[in-house]
Amino acid sequence: MPKPTEVSGTGISSVTEVLRGMLESVLAAAALPGAFLVVLIIVAAVIRAQDLRRRDPVRRFTRQQRREGMARAAGLCEMEAGFRRRCSRPAEHGDHFYPWSKGGSTSLQNFVAACPRCNRAKGARIPSPGQQERIERRRRDYVAPNGPFSVGERQPLP
Repeated sequence: MPKPTEVSGTGISSVTEVLRGMLESVLAAAALPGAFLVVLIIVAAVIRAQDLRRRDPVRRFTRQQRREGMARAAGLCEMEAGFRRRCSRPAEHGDHFYPWSKGGSTSLQNFVAACPRCNRAKGARIPSPGQQERIERRRRDYVAPNGPFSVGERQPLP
């Protein structure tokens, strides 16, 4: 019968070294994405702070602005339905094209007539420049020739 070999202390220390090496490589691999995440959080906080400073002190549209905006839209929703066409439902809400929470001003230029469904779907998101362009193009069909076609206005930073 063969004699059992004696295990010396070098086996445990080599396992420890291997585990330590693996831990160091995992930490090195996680350091760059972790630093990137920290930078993203800081940038988001700075942008949010700018939007808070940019907020219009008046949030609600006046009755006159609401009346003019609804008349401009002929009582129909100005937002987009499927296939980039105008929604055909009746407008019940006056919405900020640029959301008030993101620095949108409470002005007739930033007023968009919206049905409840489109207003909820848009939420506090900033529409794309393409959507802004399409709304302006559609407004040329139903706004008087000397009327304002442009949509969206943000408060300047103080």
